[in-house]
Amino acid sequence: AARAAAATAAEPLGALLQAAADAAPWVAKFGATQTFGLGELSDPYVRLCRAECMLAALVLHVEGGRVDFVDEERLEVLRDAPSEAVAALRKAAGGVR
Repeated sequence: AARAAAATAAEPLGALLQAAADAAPWVAKFGATQTFGLGELSDPYVRLCRAECMLAALVLHVEGGRVDFVDEERLEVLRDAPSEAVAALRKAAGGVR
């Protein structure tokens, strides 16, 4: 059940990563989009960062837990993600607890 709920949340998670990066102008300015898992998914580094950021977003915005496995800069951007993207994630991941 958790796997199905996580799969359902994949699209809103990707949208949240994009929205969070867009809301923090420094991300694009300093070429840090890859560190949020945005970019070419055939790149292993991008996929790794995407997985880390997706997990961090789930823990922060769905589980309400503490995240200590991503750096403070990414954590701040994810924590400050636009409320519409957070709401969409919470709705999609409703079954993940």
